[in-house]
Amino acid sequence: MSPKVTHSVEFNIDEAKATAIGKTILDQFYNKRGFFQGYEMPEYILPPNLEKSSREHALYLTYVISVDYMVNAVKLWNNSREEYYAYPEHFQPESILRMGDQSLTTIVRRVGARFPSTGARAWKAISKILLERYDGDPRRITETPQPIKSIKAKIADFPHLKGNKLSNFYLRAMGENQLLKITNFNELDIPVDIQVARFTIYTGVLGLEHGTFRGCVHEEPLRNLIEETWRDAAHNLGTYPWKLDEPIWTIGSKLCSKKKCGQCPVKQYCDKMFDVRFENAVASWD
Repeated sequence: MSPKVTHSVEFNIDEAKATAIGKTILDQFYNKRGFFQGYEMPEYILPPNLEKSSREHALYLTYVISVDYMVNAVKLWNNSREEYYAYPEHFQPESILRMGDQSLTTIVRRVGARFPSTGARAWKAISKILLERYDGDPRRITETPQPIKSIKAKIADFPHLKGNKLSNFYLRAMGENQLLKITNFNELDIPVDIQVARFTIYTGVLGLEHGTFRGCVHEEPLRNLIEETWRDAAHNLGTYPWKLDEPIWTIGSKLCSKKKCGQCPVKQYCDKMFDVRFENAVASWD
């Protein structure tokens, strides 16, 4: 357990605990055992009329991930599958740019975006960039294999996808589906959101040494500390940090958010640090 000092606040990362937790959840998640029996990642369940690894697959992920923030992700992906099955043209850049603003806002609202008007503007901006630079095909962002830094520079103009959390999520989903060619995919960090932060802090993997602190999980120091925590655990386990994303997010959203400890696959390791409060994306040690 080594102290991490940031902004004059001392945090502790329990690397041994993180590694033990990582080992357990990787085994259960990827073998679909225990809590994860029968579980399927919502973003990887495709509409029946969508071909895996196709241009349409890349477009579908691009548009839906761009509005996958501050929402119920399971509902978002369920709604998106239904929308694509009924109206696949609603996920085509050429069609999106022909739509009126109100029509597109209605579609984005139906998909489940928290801010439909903002989401609709993002979809139009993304569509314009895709058609002007990549012939309408997100796979052409990496026609040749490229490192994470270069790919993030290319998507920096894409509304919402440029943020740290969604950019990591986007690269993970696109890379794992062979839709982007990433040379250093093994170095992609876990996307940090409130669910990942809640799991990391409630278990006691990341703790405050003393005093009080209040900070956003998307910003320093918390984001960097959480990324470092699971990066080191993944290294110890001989895997990639992003491999821990879905199991941690799933436990954080389905169990930690409701304090359902009985079903938790890592309850034997958990410190149940429920005195740390979460409000939106802000964690508070009082």
